[in-house]
Amino acid sequence: DRRADLARRDFTVNAMAFDPWSGALVDPTGGLADMEGGCLRAVGDPLARFREDALRPLRAARFAATLGLEPEPATRAALGGVADRARLVALERVREELVRLMAAPRPSVGFERLREAGLLGLWLPELARTYGVPQNRWHAHDVYLHSLLSCDHAPAAKPAVRWAALLHDIGKPATRVERRGEGTFYQHERVGSELADRLLER
Repeated sequence: DRRADLARRDFTVNAMAFDPWSGALVDPTGGLADMEGGCLRAVGDPLARFREDALRPLRAARFAATLGLEPEPATRAALGGVADRARLVALERVREELVRLMAAPRPSVGFERLREAGLLGLWLPELARTYGVPQNRWHAHDVYLHSLLSCDHAPAAKPAVRWAALLHDIGKPATRVERRGEGTFYQHERVGSELADRLLER
């Protein structure tokens, strides 16, 4: 049954179908209205949908960045409710979602949704550790936000450059030393290079 199939989908914007015989849009969950309103809404109970497949919160983050859809409050609140299962998701599937996320106009939107949900550290702990790490007077933002903005401004058509921009300062948390009220990060590029190699290999 078509409607039963649509009821098993993850988000309302994915729970629509076109009937070529009648020319009608089958939209039992209001996906078209949600899409037009820029809203990302889980089909039915958000936590139940995410527990069926713990990759779905990462898909939600990707849709937020690639399609400009903002998770509605209940969906957003449920994103972090499957951390126990999310850590078991095959990394090949995670990689595919991250590749798509990195092609978004602003990947930072998706990464921030993951951080807020407590999921960023599951898949990209090296990046998560940069949150709240202060820099010095020459930087307007902490290491985390600086990294996300660098990624956003790197060319989307060059994924290797975008990954380099995102990860270029992940060695700073491990090398930060306070000297006369200023943060210094000696050898952070060496430490960061090793961390990036391990992250990308993983």
